[in-house]
Amino acid sequence: MNIIIHRGTHQIGGSAIEISTKSTRIMLDFGKELSLDEKYIPENLDIEGVTAGVPNCDGIVISHYHMDHLGQLTSALPEIPLYMGALSKEVAMIAAEYQDKDLYLRLLGANTFCGGEAFSIGDIRIRPLVIDHSAADNYMFVIEAEGKRVLYTGDFRMHGLRHHVLHKLVNTYIGEIDVLITEGTLLSRDADDCISEVAVLEDISSYIQDGKYVFVMCSSTNIDRIMGIWQNMPSDKVLICDAYQKRILDTVINNVYYESSLYRRHDRPLVLNKGPYPKYYMNHGFVSLVRGTENFISQIKALPKDDVRIIYSMWTGYIEENLALKALLETYPTYICHASGHVAKDDLTKFIELVNPDAIIPVHTDNPERLEELAPHRNVYVVNDNEPFII
Repeated sequence: MNIIIHRGTHQIGGSAIEISTKSTRIMLDFGKELSLDEKYIPENLDIEGVTAGVPNCDGIVISHYHMDHLGQLTSALPEIPLYMGALSKEVAMIAAEYQDKDLYLRLLGANTFCGGEAFSIGDIRIRPLVIDHSAADNYMFVIEAEGKRVLYTGDFRMHGLRHHVLHKLVNTYIGEIDVLITEGTLLSRDADDCISEVAVLEDISSYIQDGKYVFVMCSSTNIDRIMGIWQNMPSDKVLICDAYQKRILDTVINNVYYESSLYRRHDRPLVLNKGPYPKYYMNHGFVSLVRGTENFISQIKALPKDDVRIIYSMWTGYIEENLALKALLETYPTYICHASGHVAKDDLTKFIELVNPDAIIPVHTDNPERLEELAPHRNVYVVNDNEPFII
C-alpha cells in the first residue's frame, strides 16, 4: 500500500491524501487552501489522473463538509466517483447551492455511506466512523488493503459532546493499525487549555440571560453548538434564524440516515426571520442566530445598544479579516466563548497511546515536528507534500 500526502504535511487546510494499491487508487479529502492573508493566492491541486490527463482514480472519499476538505472537488475530473456521509452531503449541497453552483452540481451525484458500514472501492476496504468535530456527520476512516491497515482521522476532537464514543470505536472497529494519519491543527499552539463544548454551551446559556436582544454569531453548520443552544433556551425567549440557517437545521433534524439524540426535534420554537423583528419579540426579547455579514451587522446596529448582547462563538482569527465585524464587537457588549473543532495536544497523545499505531504521519498542521517532541517514543514520520510513503 502506498500513501502520498499531496497537500497538508506542512499546512492547515487543503487536505488531499492518496492511498493506492497495485490495482486501486483513491483520494481521501480534496480541500481548498485556507488563509487569512488577503495577498495569499490559493493553489489548485494538480494531480495527474485526478485533476488532469486520463482519469486514473477510483474514488474521492470526503470526511466532512468543511471547504478545506472538499472545496477543490470542482478541479477533479468529472469521471471520478465521490463518496461522503449522507447527511454531510445534504448540508454541503445547501451551502454550495448558495455559494458555488459548480460545487453543488459536483456533489449532486456523490455516493453516500453511513457510520460503521464498510464499503469497498476496488481492493481497498473503507470503514467510516462517526467522530466528534465542529461539523455534523464527520468521519475518520479505517482503510484496509494488501494486508495493511491505515487509520485516517480527518478532523476530530476529544472535548466535544461525543467524546465518550472514542474508546468504543477503538475497541469495536479500529483494532491494530499499521499507520495513523492524524490531524495536528493545534500542534503549533503554545497553550493546551482546550475548552470543552459542554463548557461553551453552559457559558452561552448563562450569557443569554444577560440581554434582551441576544445575537449568537457562530458557523451555520456547527450543528452540535446550535442544537445545544436551541435545546437549552430559556422559557421566556425564542430562537430566531434566517431561511438559510433554518433550512440547514430542518435538514439535520429530518435526516433519516443519521440518528443522534442531539438532533431530535423538540418543543422549543424556532422562528424564521423574514424581515424586521415582529413587535411581540421586540417587546419580549429574543435570541437570534447570525453571521458576520453586512446584513446582520446592520440589523444589530438598528437596535438600542443597551439592550443588545453579542455572543461570538467562532475562531477569533476571523474577526481580524472583517473590519465591520471587528468594529461591531468593540462597540457592543460581547462575550467570546468558543471550543475548537480540533484535538488538543494532550488529547492527541492520549489518542495515539489508545490506538497504538506502528507509524504516525501528522497532517493538517503547520508544525508536524512538534508531534515528534510530544511522542518521542513513537515512530513519527514527518513527510513532505507529494513524497511517497510505502507500507
